[in-house]
Amino acid sequence: MCFFATQIIAQEKNINSFISYGTFNVTSENATPYLETYISFDCSSLVYVKNANSQYDASINLTIIFKQGESIKNYDKYTVTSPEVADTTNINGFFMDIQRYSLANGEYQMEITIEDANNKKERPLQVSETVVIDFPENICFSSIIALEDYKPSEGESVNSKNGYDLIPMIMPYYPEAINKLTFYTEIYNTKKVLGENEKYLLNTYIKTFESNTAVSNYFFSKRMNVKDTEVIINTMDISNLPSGNYYLVLEARNRNNEVIGYNQFFFQRSNSNYQIDNSILASIDPTKVFSGNIDNIDTIKEYIRALAPISSQIENGYALSLIKTDDIKTMQQYFYSFWASRNTLSPQLEWEKYYAQVKRVNASFSAMRMKGYQTDRGRIFLKYGAPDRIVQNYNEAGAYPYEIWHYYTLANQRNKKFVFMTRDIATNDFQLIHSDAIGELNNNRWTTEIYSRTYSSYQEYYNSDGSVNPNINYGDEAKDYYDNPR
Repeated sequence: MCFFATQIIAQEKNINSFISYGTFNVTSENATPYLETYISFDCSSLVYVKNANSQYDASINLTIIFKQGESIKNYDKYTVTSPEVADTTNINGFFMDIQRYSLANGEYQMEITIEDANNKKERPLQVSETVVIDFPENICFSSIIALEDYKPSEGESVNSKNGYDLIPMIMPYYPEAINKLTFYTEIYNTKKVLGENEKYLLNTYIKTFESNTAVSNYFFSKRMNVKDTEVIINTMDISNLPSGNYYLVLEARNRNNEVIGYNQFFFQRSNSNYQIDNSILASIDPTKVFSGNIDNIDTIKEYIRALAPISSQIENGYALSLIKTDDIKTMQQYFYSFWASRNTLSPQLEWEKYYAQVKRVNASFSAMRMKGYQTDRGRIFLKYGAPDRIVQNYNEAGAYPYEIWHYYTLANQRNKKFVFMTRDIATNDFQLIHSDAIGELNNNRWTTEIYSRTYSSYQEYYNSDGSVNPNINYGDEAKDYYDNPR
C-alpha cells in the first residue's frame, strides 16, 4: 500500500487529500491483476453547498489515467459526493473513495486530477506517480493494506475482498490512542510452486525504517498450508512500540529456510510513553568496547549529534537529552548500543564507515552555522547514500538555485527524486522542498517555490487548467529535469 499526501491550495479553502493504492493478483485462468485507489478527503477542507434534500454536501471531480508512454491503458472520470450534513459550521472527519482498475503486468504512469466542483476559483491538482504491476508465476504477495476495521461480507461491494469488507486506514500513522496494527494481504502461487500438501513458514515482523533492523518482541512465525491464494488478516499489538518510522514485513520461507516471497509496508508510530531502557545501557562496560576510547566529552557529543540522520525518532529524542548532560559514561554506553544494534559483530567498523561519510558531507554541504550532516542534503546523503544522478541548476532565469537528486533504487522503492532549493546560494543551504520517497516531504507545488522568485502566486504562474501560463518567458526547466533526469 503506497501513500502520498496532496494539498490543493485554493483561494478560499486548502483541500487536504490523501492518496494511496494497492495492487492485487487474480490467480484464475485468463484473469488480469488490478490496482485499487484509496483517495480520502478532509471534510473540513471542502466547500459544501445545499442540495435538493435541503442538506449540504461537497463534490469532488476526479480523473484517473494509466499510461504507458503516450498510450492510455485505463481511464476513469467521475464525481465523488461527500456524506450529507445538516449544518456546515462544524464539519470534520474524512470520507474515502475506492476504485479498481484492471491492469496487466507492467509499469504505468498514474495521473490523477482532483478538483473541488464547488470552488471554481481553485486550480485543479494534477498528481503523477509511477506504479508497477508485477505478479510473476512464482510466489509473491499483494500489497499490504493497513485497516481501520474489517468484517465478513454480507454482499459484494467495492470494499469487499475475498469474503471480507475492508476499511483501509486513511494514513499509515498510529498515534498513542491506536495500539493495534491490523493489516490485509494475499499470497499467491504457493501450491503451484511448492506442490500439493506442502507447507511453508510465514514470518511477520517490524523493522526500523532508518536502519532496517528488526525490532525485538515483534517477530511472529506461522506454518502455512499451500494454496492458490492465501488471504492474511492479522492484528499486532503495538502498545509498546516506540515512536518512529517502521516497516511491517511479511516473508515466506521454504523448508530450507530460503526466502521465497517478501513484501513490506511503511508506517509511522507516535508513542511518548515509551522510553529507552537505561538498564540495558547500564549493562554495557565502556572499558571493554570501542566507545570507551572516546574520552573527550565534546568529541562524543559531536559524534552523537552526527547520528541524527540515521536515528529513529525515539533515538533522536534520547540523544538530545543525553548531550545536555556531562554523563560521558552513559554517552559511551549509548554510542556503543546504537552501533551494536546495527552491526552486532562489528559495531566499530559500522561507525567508522558511517563517520567517513559524515566527513564527506561536512566538506560538501556545510552551510552558515550548520555542519553538513545538519543540512537537508547532508541528511539525505547519509540516510540513503549517494544519488545516482544530480541536476544542479543555479542560474536559470526567474528561478531560485535548485538541485534534483535522482535515486534509481531506494531500498524497495524505485525511481525516487529529491528537490532542494536555496534563496541565497552564498549560504550553501539547500532545503528539501519535495520528494516522492516514502516518509519524506511531498509537495506537489514545489515548482511554484522555485519560480516564486518571479511569480508571487500560483494564480499568476498557472492557467486554470493547471498548465503553465504561456505568457511566461522562462523555461520551467525544473519540471523537465524532474520528469526526464539526465
